[in-house]
Amino acid sequence: MDKIPTTAPGQTRRQWLSSTALVVAAGGVSACAVDGQPASRQPSSLTGPETAACFSGDSPAATLPSFNHPRCAPPQTVTIASEAERFAVWNQTLRERAAGRESAFVDLDAVDHNLNLVTATLGANIGLRLVAKSLPSVQLLEYMMLHVCTNRVMAFSEGMVRDLLCRFGSSVDILLGRPAAVQAAARTFATLDQVGDPSGEQSSSTSNPAGRVRWLVDTLERTQEYAALASSRDEPISVAVEIDVGLRRGGAQTPAQLLAMLEVIHSTPHLRLGGFMGYEGHIPFAALGNSTPDEEFKAVQQRYADLVASGRAAYPDLFEADLVFNSGGSRTYHYYTDDADTPVNEVAMGSAFFYPSNFHNIPEQKLRGASYFATPVLKRTDPAQTPFDPNFLPNMAQTDANLTVAYFMTGGDFPGAPVYPVGLTANPLTAPADPSQPRGVLNLLPNQGAWLGAPSLPLAVGDFIFYQPWEGDAIRWLRYLDVFRGGALIDQWPTFQPGISMS
Repeated sequence: MDKIPTTAPGQTRRQWLSSTALVVAAGGVSACAVDGQPASRQPSSLTGPETAACFSGDSPAATLPSFNHPRCAPPQTVTIASEAERFAVWNQTLRERAAGRESAFVDLDAVDHNLNLVTATLGANIGLRLVAKSLPSVQLLEYMMLHVCTNRVMAFSEGMVRDLLCRFGSSVDILLGRPAAVQAAARTFATLDQVGDPSGEQSSSTSNPAGRVRWLVDTLERTQEYAALASSRDEPISVAVEIDVGLRRGGAQTPAQLLAMLEVIHSTPHLRLGGFMGYEGHIPFAALGNSTPDEEFKAVQQRYADLVASGRAAYPDLFEADLVFNSGGSRTYHYYTDDADTPVNEVAMGSAFFYPSNFHNIPEQKLRGASYFATPVLKRTDPAQTPFDPNFLPNMAQTDANLTVAYFMTGGDFPGAPVYPVGLTANPLTAPADPSQPRGVLNLLPNQGAWLGAPSLPLAVGDFIFYQPWEGDAIRWLRYLDVFRGGALIDQWPTFQPGISMS
């Protein structure tokens, strides 16, 4: 058994992590503590006086580009090996550097490749906002922000906002992708009150970087709650208004609803308008409404433009600031080219950069998978058998060799599908015969998932079985993200697991 090294004299925790985390099991980051107790065990507060510890990482944060910095692409063309070659190299690396443990990992070569493709499509005047939900690691977001020259992130939880502010302070531009309860915002302010601005910047408008977050408001009532928070703190708070451009998931649908919210912002001295968010994730499914995606895209842009025009006409002074008009996503970004007739000035997206399996039908077909799970084979039994009838599988294997050998994994029930090695088969005794039905019990020992395969399958004890996540969010399944570059395992980055588990 490998001995877990201790920190060497003069070695930082991050240096130690980089050199030793490949030997130990993933999963060492604990939830942020409050008063010395795990945050996940703290009672929630209705008023938000508690604060969570501000974890900013073990190395200095990079200097992020300014908000208006022109978007750029990674500087080099990326050549990526075939899928079979990539999996073979990853398997060997994991056997040598991460034997016996599960892995969630990202391939930076594929991320760079996907960044190139996406940024080549977006219009030059369209800003790119990275979606933290689909790219759930602060260090990963930092890497990508630097490579595409943006400081814009869309966050979806209190924990995400806090972790981003703890690392970057006011140098990161955060837009909420869903409304946050005003209590969550109050707790975030309280945390940053204690630590100040980690970026070292002092804004003329607010000294607390949480005030520069574009907190999302979707109703008149929520706008009033944020107005009360701004007044109680006696300092500016920025809010973005969610508008409903056809998704029917919330936000202002009519000019009257929008103007009621803008009136609160206009009449509250410390409330600032940060822009609008009008997500249009329904566009690819327009056929369900007897339309086409192209037709619905045009209709969405008109709805967006009409709402913005009504707000500008009623409260022109609110529109003098540097506002964002946010929309888009991995399934619709290809519409926002230089030729698009749209009021939108930035697109938020994340999943396309990982190209998880649920996004293989998006128009750009040259994207490459960039995130995977891997779990080692713990046991190999030949022939595969089942309880109660040891001959059940051996008899079936006489006509289907893929049912001959059983491979038991270290865990392995990931939110994704196995992709390598090719030829793994579910146990017909426990898998549903009809794919449209619930998937049933994949194995009788959930902590030792099992697949079947032919004797010729190149899979031995200690080799890894690879899964591709259905969604980019899935990598937060584990607390650490293994980082590959050129087939080598070069680092480990914490995921957003603690932040997501808190809210």
